[in-house]
Amino acid sequence: MSQLLIEVNSPESEAILLALLPKLDAQLIEKKESLGSKKSLAQVLEEIVQAGGVGESFGDPSEWQREVRSWDRVLHGREE
Repeated sequence: MSQLLIEVNSPESEAILLALLPKLDAQLIEKKESLGSKKSLAQVLEEIVQAGGVGESFGDPSEWQREVRSWDRVLHGREE
């Protein structure tokens, strides 16, 4: 048994190929969308912005900074 990766440029050619599969004792294992239909980075980023962005998941940056600075130890000779 062997597996082939075939790129088809038109829906008509795809239909012909799929119709031939049973006659050739073959089957379709997986169908992937063409590479041309991938979203661009700009489109993906626009979808993230439309969904509210990622800023809310990080919380308040000022609060984070105060918390992190509370972990600091006092340096020798610099008592508060």
